[in-house]
Amino acid sequence: MKLADYATFDGVGLAELIRRRETTPREIGRCIVEAVNAVNPRINAVIELYADAIATLGDQPGPAPFYGLPTLTKDFPIERGRPAEFGSQFARGFKAGYDHAFWTKLKAGGLANVGRTTTSEFGIAAATESSLYGATRNPWDPERGVAGSSGGAAAAIASGIVPFAQGADGGGSIRNPASFCGVVGLKPSRGRVSGAPESNAPLLGLATAFMLTRSIRDAATLLDLASGAVPGDGYEIALPAGSYAEAIKLPPRRLRIALCKTSWSGYPIEPEVRAAVDAVGRQLEQLGHAIVEASPVFAYEPYLDAQKVIWAAFTTQSLDELAGLLHRPIDETCLQQTTLAAYRYGKTLDAARLISALAVYDQVTRVVGEFLAGFDVLVTPTSPTTPEKVGTFGPDRPGHTIDTVFGDLAPKETFTALFNATGSPAMSLPLGWTASGLPIGVQLAAAFGREDLLLRLGAALEAEHAWTKRRPPVHITRR
Repeated sequence: MKLADYATFDGVGLAELIRRRETTPREIGRCIVEAVNAVNPRINAVIELYADAIATLGDQPGPAPFYGLPTLTKDFPIERGRPAEFGSQFARGFKAGYDHAFWTKLKAGGLANVGRTTTSEFGIAAATESSLYGATRNPWDPERGVAGSSGGAAAAIASGIVPFAQGADGGGSIRNPASFCGVVGLKPSRGRVSGAPESNAPLLGLATAFMLTRSIRDAATLLDLASGAVPGDGYEIALPAGSYAEAIKLPPRRLRIALCKTSWSGYPIEPEVRAAVDAVGRQLEQLGHAIVEASPVFAYEPYLDAQKVIWAAFTTQSLDELAGLLHRPIDETCLQQTTLAAYRYGKTLDAARLISALAVYDQVTRVVGEFLAGFDVLVTPTSPTTPEKVGTFGPDRPGHTIDTVFGDLAPKETFTALFNATGSPAMSLPLGWTASGLPIGVQLAAAFGREDLLLRLGAALEAEHAWTKRRPPVHITRR
């Protein structure tokens, strides 16, 4: 298979070729190796390919629905025995001690992990610029960044290396890279994807693993595969009425949609981003949906303060635990300034502060839940900004405090992190473009457990926008 042909297919399409024996997992692996060699030197999205995994890709179809299709995973623990260095000099040499339940399901569904992608250090900064492996660059303009923390995954998809790749989202870490790179980024509802065996709900319920994709049908098929609790999970989210892959085949009924262009943080929304959201609102109206300009109203500052406490407490505990596993003390010379600021702030906190922060999140969850009870979908910008120049929010700039860390996050988290707090599903779609050709993500959010609604509406918008046909200047077909 030539790269020009490989690039025309999404993951489901490649899997179907394997099923029909028109190609093989081994041949797709060869394409990935060739693709990495072609574009990765310009974007720095893939840290390494696993030679042993590439070598063991077979010539026969594997299990359905992906039949042995190779993919890439983020530089966090996901597959037993694979490097998981969290984008950090401090964690060099660390390897995952177990398979994540999420990965166990994906592997059983015919996916093979053949390499790892870049991330921001410990997933904190919203810029994939690591002291361990440098900055990841945007395929649409290599002078610009890819947000974070799943920035390598997004860049690898946008440049054509793979049709989808694994990521995780604790405040926008799937959705913002998807927005900056012009791909699809779904954050499922809390509990839709098990956090086992590490926890019931990672990052005190804020984070979830999932995949960034090029197409809606890949996202739907992957969610079907990844969904569901495993034994030992503390709670189980209600299963959907049917499969997500089937749900997207029918457009949604007439929806009541809230359109929000009010910056919850006060961070200014760029004019081209605002125009993109307006355009999506008009398009949804043309598709027959009722559009109302509306927004949930909540106290942003107490919510932001609570977010700082939760993230810092988690960071401190996680780093101390990792230091024990590595049998090395916390070495501040091996940590970036954003990580150090969160770690140090976490050391000042006590249990009462954490419980108070979680109580604020409970209050905000109630407000957003009541708002979404009156609407089917909420539409917002994914990020108030378009991709910035590499280095603009460099995570190792001196003098960081917990306040400056979250000041740097404001251009990315203004609209995304709320849905990590509430546990509601949210998805970024590449529905706008700047005059200079950079992608603009628009976020759709729905009530808890309603991924089906987001995916069905996303499929309708995909049919209108045909974003899978767009290719950035740095792409495997442009050599």
